[in-house]
Amino acid sequence: MRNVVKVAYIDTEAGPVPPAVGQIQGMPTIKAFVPKRTSARNEKQAVDYDQGREVGDLMRFATGRMPNFVERAETADALTALATKAVEWQLPRVYVFSDKSGQTSTTLKALSAEYRRRVLLVELKSTKHTDAVRRYSVDSFPTLLCLPADGGEPTHRFERKEASYRRLDTFVVKCALRKPRLTKPGKEEL
Repeated sequence: MRNVVKVAYIDTEAGPVPPAVGQIQGMPTIKAFVPKRTSARNEKQAVDYDQGREVGDLMRFATGRMPNFVERAETADALTALATKAVEWQLPRVYVFSDKSGQTSTTLKALSAEYRRRVLLVELKSTKHTDAVRRYSVDSFPTLLCLPADGGEPTHRFERKEASYRRLDTFVVKCALRKPRLTKPGKEEL
């Protein structure tokens, strides 16, 4: 779970508990702080853990509460709409080409939370986006492409079978804005 879920420890005997933590009923207390999807400022809500203390239970709790800010483009029209959104908000895009069916990986979810409002992460399934696969000459999976905020052609490319969090993070940070974009840029900013 390294790099996928951030874990913190608070020593309640060392001083007052931060207000964001809320009430502590007993020891040990486990809480998850999950970003609210509707919050522009990444506000978090505390979720109390009240399940078994086995590793599997804790892992399911942590990954089950992970926010997912990855955009999924199911059709070519949806991909065009996301490209338009990226240009309007002046956000660079990272297209993640995948040949795996099913849900978004926990690694990609973690990256989407880390780089929220700094880059638009878009997951493209190879079977649904054959035109995009052909257009960008994608022949191995996963492949990630970084497209600039102005809607131009890809500036960076990542093609590796071993797509660890660290390698993906190193790639995405090259594409992302330094600070989150909290409001749509006005005409004078463009």
